[in-house]
Amino acid sequence: MPNTTSRTRVRVFAAAVAFYLSGVSVAVLTDVPSAMSASIVLVAGAVWAFGVQAGISALVLELMVGFVLFSTQALTSTVPPITILVPVLITDTVVLTSLTALRRAEFRQGAIEGRLREKNAELQAALTEVKELRGMLAICAWCKCIRDVDGMWNKLESYLSKHSHATLTHGVCPTCATNMSSEVQSLSPTA
Repeated sequence: MPNTTSRTRVRVFAAAVAFYLSGVSVAVLTDVPSAMSASIVLVAGAVWAFGVQAGISALVLELMVGFVLFSTQALTSTVPPITILVPVLITDTVVLTSLTALRRAEFRQGAIEGRLREKNAELQAALTEVKELRGMLAICAWCKCIRDVDGMWNKLESYLSKHSHATLTHGVCPTCATNMSSEVQSLSPTA
């Protein structure tokens, strides 16, 4: 099932075709060749709805229709056909080029917005995972237990595990290892 945007594009293109055909009909019925300028709407609608190739196809098609109308004498004018078709061709080409640039910019902007949405989702996920310790912590000068907001004293390891993503391991630093080794040697009986 096509989405709403593609249905809207098809409707706009259909309206542009209808407008163009009514312009051609007016030109043929009234012998007013300036009604051929309705081709601008056809080219614009084709580019907006389906892209550059459709716009170029519409441009070629409307030029063929103009040549057929003038060559079969369905559209007669005291003005040479070239003086009508060349300005139409130029304005249609300008519209085609402008809308092509706008369409490309639209696609680039959509891609950039998509990347920004992805990056924002990544940052939001990272933000939800951040656990951070802030402020002052009450710590016992003797046993190094930390007092929480409820007034309970917790071992340093359990407090850090609970309030951060840190995983703690145990070891002995060189200074303490030296102190413990000398303390153990003083306690052992000498032979």
